[in-house]
Amino acid sequence: MDKAIVVVEDVLTSLQMRDAVRQVYTEETDSPWNEKVLVKRKGEHLDVKLFVWGENLYLYGRIYRLLLYGYDVLNPSFNYDSKRAPKEDEARAWDLYSQIWGAYVDSRLERARIPNFYDRLMRRNLLVEALKEFGWREACTLFDFLWAKEALTHADIVRYTYDPGTAAPIGAPGPDEPEMKIRPLLKGHSVKKHLDKLTSDTVRSMAEEILNFTAYHCKDVMITSSYYGVHFGHKNTSFAEMVVERGDLLLLTLHDPRTRIPTTVTVTETTDLQTVQSRIKEVFFLHFLDSQSL
Repeated sequence: MDKAIVVVEDVLTSLQMRDAVRQVYTEETDSPWNEKVLVKRKGEHLDVKLFVWGENLYLYGRIYRLLLYGYDVLNPSFNYDSKRAPKEDEARAWDLYSQIWGAYVDSRLERARIPNFYDRLMRRNLLVEALKEFGWREACTLFDFLWAKEALTHADIVRYTYDPGTAAPIGAPGPDEPEMKIRPLLKGHSVKKHLDKLTSDTVRSMAEEILNFTAYHCKDVMITSSYYGVHFGHKNTSFAEMVVERGDLLLLTLHDPRTRIPTTVTVTETTDLQTVQSRIKEVFFLHFLDSQSL
């Protein structure tokens, strides 16, 4: 965690928050999904506790995004008021509130060109999942609006949480929209269920080939499912994610440890599968070398 402490100081200086933050405590967590920040305000100052994944992948961006929440709390224009926020026992509202604020945070990292674990695609999928009562098109319209906003207030985030329609004219989904039919599948996700969303036999076969190739050629790889896609991991490091975009389209995001910038490959019926497999093997090998040097 020594490197994380150094990065914290660097980010606080970059955000011009150093004088406003009295103490920063860091605690290691076992996954980037479990990273979070706790902020305690004391007058004009903050005490901050960060829960940070122990790997170096996107470390600067991961800490930057956590401290942006503290930056918002301090920013008079944001006008944070904890009494407005949903209570944590309001599960649906709390999740959507967290995703909207998260999109506001991570869109600023993208504009600043800071590599980040929560890229635009991942943020969009997380927000779409939180908007359970809306279809894909309506939820994406809201996401695009939020991602483009350069400034939001805390009151805006709370208002959009309880009434998403005030953010953008998203309308109501029809009962026959494909994403509404498959929504129940997301509650009991698995690799197989994700592949079952592929209506193209060719793309489904290609997805299976990608899984088989990765399992065979990437030593000690862990292939797991989340509610939005399939993850490829090695020693607590995620090096790729595969998401079904539609019935004949697959998105494969690869995390290159050299550039720290994720790249997304579109897989369709005409994609050269060997090129995709070679890229997976290359990125995995770089992660494998990194793990050997730790």
